[in-house]
Amino acid sequence: MATYAIIQTGGKQYRAEVGTQLTVEKLEGERGAEVVFDRVLLLSGDNGVQVGVPTVDGARVVGTVVEQTRDKKVLIHKYRRRKNSRKTMGHRQSITRVRISAVEG
Repeated sequence: MATYAIIQTGGKQYRAEVGTQLTVEKLEGERGAEVVFDRVLLLSGDNGVQVGVPTVDGARVVGTVVEQTRDKKVLIHKYRRRKNSRKTMGHRQSITRVRISAVEG
């Protein structure tokens, strides 16, 4: 059975396995820097599944920053009927790509 963990960062939850690459909200750190995720909600491995209340004690996920970039543009349209008022705006979220190197528990 593969070892994986459910981590929380940026208000979202992600499934992290060794060797996978995650796209998360912007984190501090340059390319090649090590990132540690301490909020591990669930840890699954050879000795069963551990569910945290709310987090698993002593568990952590270690990864390295692959790149700091921005996501695809999301277009927002505002329209007010009968007022001849239209507005189109765009937004690009800053993201960080992280490659998971270790799941420790």
